Amino acid sequence: MYKDYYNACKKSNSPAMRDPNPVVILYPGVGMFTFAKDKTMARLASEYYVNAVNVMKGAEAVSEYTSLPHQEAFDIEYWLLEEAKLQRMPKPKALSGRVALITGSAGGIGKAIAKKFAQEGACVIINDINEERLEEATKDFVKSFGKDAVSSTLLNVTDENSTEKALDEACLAFGGVDIVVNNAGISISKSIAEHTLEEWDRLYDILVKGQFIVSKAGIEVMRKQGFGGDIVNIVSKNAVVAGPNNPGYGSAKAAQAHLTRLMAAELGADKIRVNTVNPDAVISDSNIWSGGWAEGRAKAYGITVEELPAYYAKRTLLNEIILPDDIANACFAFTGGLLNKSTGNALNVDGGVAMGFYR
Repeated sequence: MYKDYYNACKKSNSPAMRDPNPVVILYPGVGMFTFAKDKTMARLASEYYVNAVNVMKGAEAVSEYTSLPHQEAFDIEYWLLEEAKLQRMPKPKALSGRVALITGSAGGIGKAIAKKFAQEGACVIINDINEERLEEATKDFVKSFGKDAVSSTLLNVTDENSTEKALDEACLAFGGVDIVVNNAGISISKSIAEHTLEEWDRLYDILVKGQFIVSKAGIEVMRKQGFGGDIVNIVSKNAVVAGPNNPGYGSAKAAQAHLTRLMAAELGADKIRVNTVNPDAVISDSNIWSGGWAEGRAKAYGITVEELPAYYAKRTLLNEIILPDDIANACFAFTGGLLNKSTGNALNVDGGVAMGFYR
């Protein structure tokens, strides 16, 4: 119908036909759905539609509603000055139209990744197990990026019901999920003799089982959508390097790394890319360092906690301190389109640690 309308009304200098797909779709007994290039435009379309219906109802209450003639409506829609304005609009950002769920994104590395993705045009689902941190982070994101680019939900990655609820909320807020970043984690630095079974189980529950549960739920959504997606797993240099006082954390990280490769091998036919980012010594704004990890690592290396940042920088080939933004940039490298033919890969962001080089 739209093509017929365009062909009947177009002139010799009319702009090319725009997207003929409907913006507003009504499902009887279900409700109204609006579709556009981003949530702001979809929301505005829904508001315009409701207001238009109210105008029609008002007109019918006193007389009858008559729409514009098709030619007049066409001349407004395809006005040459309007077309000139549209042509001058900036190109979409790399992640425009994509929806990203980053686990543990109310602070530290996860928050930096979510900010990078939002800056590049993605809609992000902020989540955390800590309600207070989540509320604070959500306010920050809404202030920076607007309510149409941000949704939030509590998420315990070790719980299937919590994960499914979070994915459902993401789909209701934005229509689906295109990118999953498994970032949520904890760290415990102890020798194998000092390591308790409860600590071992906690590491594997959050790091390995959590990655499995969230990835599985994300894959189900991506497969239903049918146009691929990205899973990025935040692992660690410790997945490759055998260091002191690190049996639980290091082996759990190694399991995360290999699970990444296994998923990549399985999901290629679905065009779902699965890749690894290996950070090391991300101290700034990190939950890891607010716990006992810093003390444990300092003890392992025979230095004080205060000396750790300089120690970590000096042992790298580039003599650099690693920041959350560095990890966020690596995640964007995998998801931003330039590496859309890469899967099963690992990107080290550690300043250069020769022992962590992949063989």
